[in-house]
Amino acid sequence: MHPADPADTRAEPLPEERAAETGDEDRRAEAAAILEESEERVADATAGPAAADAADEHRTSEDTAE
Repeated sequence: MHPADPADTRAEPLPEERAAETGDEDRRAEAAAILEESEERVADATAGPAAADAADEHRTSEDTAE
């Protein structure tokens, strides 16, 4: 059985994430944002002249973490 919203599954913290929690996280909102950005990258990659154009990114930690 699949959850109605994939963000619900992604919002469940991994053990190392749980250990680093500060108490003010909005895991559901963070998960939704991660999934939305991922879908955008996939859409950009499939729309480009070569399938890997947008998928072959080299993002730094500073680009992905606050």
